[in-house]
Order: sequence, then C-alpha cells, then structure tokens
Amino acid sequence: MNQNFPYVSTNYLSGQYQPQALTIVHQHLKKTQPAHFSDEAEFLVITDGQITLELNRQPINLSAGEIIQLMPYQMQQLKLSDNQSVTLFRIRLSLGLLLLSSTDEVQYSKALKTTDRFYPIVRVNTTEQAFLTQFCQEVIRQKQLPFGGSSSLNLSLVSYVMYLFQTGTKVPLPKQNMEPAWQWLKYLQFHHQSAVTVAEVAKVFSEDESTIQEELLRITGFSFDQLLNQVRIRNATALLEFSALTIRQIANICGYHSVGTFYYQFKKAHRLSPEEYRMQLSIHQQLVGLSDGWVIGVYLLEHCYEPLTVEQVAQTLNFSVDTITDRLKEHFGLTFKPLLNLFRCELARPLVLASKLTFAQIAIKAGYHDTVSFTRNYRKVWQVTPSVDRGSGSGH
Repeated sequence: MNQNFPYVSTNYLSGQYQPQALTIVHQHLKKTQPAHFSDEAEFLVITDGQITLELNRQPINLSAGEIIQLMPYQMQQLKLSDNQSVTLFRIRLSLGLLLLSSTDEVQYSKALKTTDRFYPIVRVNTTEQAFLTQFCQEVIRQKQLPFGGSSSLNLSLVSYVMYLFQTGTKVPLPKQNMEPAWQWLKYLQFHHQSAVTVAEVAKVFSEDESTIQEELLRITGFSFDQLLNQVRIRNATALLEFSALTIRQIANICGYHSVGTFYYQFKKAHRLSPEEYRMQLSIHQQLVGLSDGWVIGVYLLEHCYEPLTVEQVAQTLNFSVDTITDRLKEHFGLTFKPLLNLFRCELARPLVLASKLTFAQIAIKAGYHDTVSFTRNYRKVWQVTPSVDRGSGSGH
C-alpha cells in the first residue's frame, strides 16, 4: 500500500489472520482517530462516553451500551470534539470465526436471510454491558499469558456478542446517501464468487471502467484486482476450516476458476499451500464439520440469479427433494421458493439503490422473468416497491 495514502489499513495479503483468530484492545480515546479501512470484521463495544463514527463518510452517533458491527467493505473514522472522550473495546476477527460462531449458534442461516437488513448496532442493558466488559477484560488477560489464549475463548466471546445482536435492542442506522464507490466495493464483496471484472461492475452500474478503478483506489488505497483477490483469499481462508469442502470446491466457491491460480494467490498470501494451511488447522484442532443446511443455503445464495428449481438443486447436490425441504425449514424457517425469492431480492437491492439500470434489467439480473413478479417479491421482502426505494435513496 502507498505510504502516502491517508488511511490506516490492515492488508489481509499479509496472511496475519487465521480462520479462528481474534485481536482485542481496550481503548480510552480523547482525540479523533485516523480513517481506517479494515479487511476484517470488527465489533466496537462502547463502554463509556459518546463518539461519532463516520462510516463510509456518513456520521453515526454512538454512546455507552451500544455495539456496532463493521464489515470489510466499510471505511471508519472515530471522531471526538474538544474535551470529549470515549472508552471502548475494539474486537477484530476473521471471517472464519464469524462464520463458525454463527453456525454453532444456528444463526448463520439468519445472517444469510438478512444480509442487507441486518441491524449493525444494538443497545444492551446494564447487566449485559457489565458482563461483556468483564468478558472482554478476561480475554485480554488470557491473551497476555504465555500461550496467548485459545481459539475456544475467541469463539465464546464472538458467540456471546452475536447472541447480543439477536436479543439486544436494535438501533436503526440513520438514512445514508452512500456515494457510488462504496456500493461498488460492496458489490465486489458479495459477488466475488463469480468471474467479476471491472468491466462487469462498470456495466452493472452504468459507469466508466476508469472511474471504477480510480474511485476504488481513492477510497481504499487498493486496485480493483487487489481488492477482489483479498476478498477471495479471505473467504477461502475461512472456508478451509470446514473439512467437508475440498480444495477445488473452495477455489470454485471463491471465484477462482483455475485451481492453479488459487494455489498461487493463496501461497503468496500465506506462504503455505491450501493443503499445508489446512494441515496446520488440523494440528491446532481448528477443523469443523459442515451441515447440509449450510451447503444448500450457500448454494442457493450463489446461484439465486439462475432459473433454479428444487429438483435441479436436489440433483446437483445429490439430495432428495424432501431432504432439501426439510433442511431449509430446519435452518432457515423457509421452504425453497420463498428463500430463493429472498436471496434474489437481496441481490437486487444494491442495483436498485445505486445503479442506473431499469427495473426490467434488474429483474432479469436477479433471476426474474418479468418486472411484475420482481416488484411483487421485492415489496414482500422490503415492504417497499423498487421505485419508491430508489427514490428514497436509503442506502445501507
């Protein structure tokens, strides 16, 4: 990264984070912090005072008792006025740990169902805040010991925080007019599984390729290809902990259509081949199984824009139709068609909010044959029509 770039950045290409890695710091801040673009998920736990968080340059006010979840496609800056201070825990974790805590708590399905509706801020009560504060302090203490804590302790902390996100009081984000470049970055994060190119993103959002390249470099300090490779390697690293997935499957899931390219990029990031890296995970007892519901849900999410039927999915994944239905009900509380429509509408919303495509064009990209069915399902999911949603400019 260019040393003159004005943002502090964590570059995942360093290979610093393992699937179940977590770092935590306790901070007492009295002045504005540098803008920060992280390539990992983060939680900020505010324990005392108030602060303004600029998220993708949009201000959000946070106060004691609130927790915010930050994702890799967001740039953050903590701002304090004169004579203002705040105390907080900053918890940075790998995507693998987030996935593992979600699957263990049977919450990953909920995360898939609410990727664009998830409330990133919750407010907890005094008792929960006190317990979380003690929990964070204990994790910090354990990490200072010679053995540096354990992955099970990391998982316990993240699982408890995710539990608070399920039970705490939801705090809606203020309406934000996210500049297009952040929507492009978000699109890249959610569509890295396909053969996404700068030309495709430019076409989807009706923008010049050079503008896409320049703006992404401006807001992140990285080129389009670097960002795409980072998100692919980050997700591949996380998925290696699921022993039921083969190396070839992981390469395909993460958008590498050449296994050789995947091996080259992975070894460049971690200085180990995927098999060697997985062996290290096995030695440290960090390999886990994979549920049928997770496999089916991820497949639907990745292929929702295709004309899928339950029979086709059952044949592709070697399940019976009844098994597909049972597993989806068990893990998502929805049958095949409602879940497929939900994923399609989640795919469509960034295009509604930030592209110049017509609704007919978006309907086709999201897997619908006509605008009427697209509009009907979109309204069912988002409680608003595509035209009204676009007019409101309510980005997330």
